[in-house]
Amino acid sequence: MKFISDIFTEDKIDDKYSSKKTLGIISGVLVCIAFIGDGFEWFSINEELFNSMLIFSATMLGVSTVKAFAKPNTKEEQKK
Repeated sequence: MKFISDIFTEDKIDDKYSSKKTLGIISGVLVCIAFIGDGFEWFSINEELFNSMLIFSATMLGVSTVKAFAKPNTKEEQKK
């Protein structure tokens, strides 16, 4: 269970959850469900909607990842 909590946590020092990661993962899951549903021909999804959802998911996860690499790791470095 800690592994799943770590996925959604943006700042491990303050235990803050990341809204960007959460939205990115939720939209990624929705894209996967849409892809599977369209593949089995249960329904037809608009290609533009599919692409925009995929771009949104990747952007949210990418922004969160870049932000994690750009900020300091310890509280002493954050105070500077």
